[in-house]
Amino acid sequence: MPGRLEGRVALITGAGQGSGRGCALALAEEGASIAAVGRTESKLVETIREVEERGGRGIAVRCDVTRQGELESCVARTRRELGPVKVLVNAAQSPIDRSSRLLDVGRDVFEELWRSGPVATLELMRLCHEQLRGGGSIINFGSGAQFAPQSYGPYAAAKAAILMLTRAAAVEWGPDGIRANLVVPFVDSPAYRRDFAGDPARLAASLRRIPLGRAGDPETDLGRAVVFLASSDSAYVTGTTLMVEGGAHFLQ
Repeated sequence: MPGRLEGRVALITGAGQGSGRGCALALAEEGASIAAVGRTESKLVETIREVEERGGRGIAVRCDVTRQGELESCVARTRRELGPVKVLVNAAQSPIDRSSRLLDVGRDVFEELWRSGPVATLELMRLCHEQLRGGGSIINFGSGAQFAPQSYGPYAAAKAAILMLTRAAAVEWGPDGIRANLVVPFVDSPAYRRDFAGDPARLAASLRRIPLGRAGDPETDLGRAVVFLASSDSAYVTGTTLMVEGGAHFLQ
């Protein structure tokens, strides 16, 4: 039986690890061809190797999302080798210290958050707009920091900007047949493990804030939610925020 995304092309940034990789694998399981995009080619190759082992198809595309020329080349190569992009997943964000306070954050760090987050998200959305017409789906990534920004102000600001870009795209591009939604994940990822490295007590306290008692799985929890938003099952869903975080934001 064909998957829900058979014949569609999905471009996923940050696909070399964590949330992005989980989304790539889940989308491939439903038949999508995958453009795995990120900065570390070896990780992208590994993602595509697993996609192909499961019978899927894809390409590894090395790209620094903060560089306009590389974004343009990435989109052009994806269309040339796989076909027009119909699913765009913006999962990338520079792995810098997310816990800076407003008085402490350096301008260079703040600007990097914006270049790798909302600026890259907007540019990829615009570059893919024509290909997404007539049934395309955009899935952008938010963060629980948007709801509880203590100690995460600069990071929360960048993620809040992505939320508003998503809503604006839903309104402006709905007549073009393009849907845009936001996911807010809480998953077991390299970034999550870095936050609690060497501090099991803090990790345990973090997990206690999740009503379901665990961090989500990048593929089976987050990836399947992204499949829903990418597929026709959510054909009347746009401009919304889907919380995929086990209820964590209720206990911030």
